[in-house]
Amino acid sequence: MASEQNEYTDIQICTLPWDQVECDAFVCPTNSEGSMSQFPASKIRDLAGPGIEEQVRPHTPLAIGAAFVSGAGRMRAHHLIHVPNTDKPGGKVQVEDVLRATAAVLVAARVKGFTTIAMPLMGAFESGIPAEEAARAIHSEFKSFRGERPLKVFLMARDANDVEVFEVAIDGGPP
Repeated sequence: MASEQNEYTDIQICTLPWDQVECDAFVCPTNSEGSMSQFPASKIRDLAGPGIEEQVRPHTPLAIGAAFVSGAGRMRAHHLIHVPNTDKPGGKVQVEDVLRATAAVLVAARVKGFTTIAMPLMGAFESGIPAEEAARAIHSEFKSFRGERPLKVFLMARDANDVEVFEVAIDGGPP
């Protein structure tokens, strides 16, 4: 599987079950309302357990480009970074929204001192953008990170299609 490393980031594709990934924070792509009704947020809500969604609600609406950090419930991750990439549940996602949401993840990681992040593909479902565009946007933001501490990023692939999409993004080739 493709991976990429420089002095600031170590980016790897990970196929472990999401609740088994040991990391400082697992990214939970959501909407400005904080509703975890759409994939991948709905899967993360189910894995983390009751109460996760309620931790976010008092802090909404969250702007696209903002982030909220909560506990991660039953997951092995220590925290969740909730980042909206659309205004409403099931809303249309643009590449710029994925870029802004990923940038918000980096800001939250820097502020909280996180050094390991797990990031699922976001913005590429139902009313989203093509998966290849979403993966390239996510990868480009992480690749351009220049923090005081190195950041290890797990790009979370749920199936062979996600693996391929992330590999293309890392290798820089055409989809």
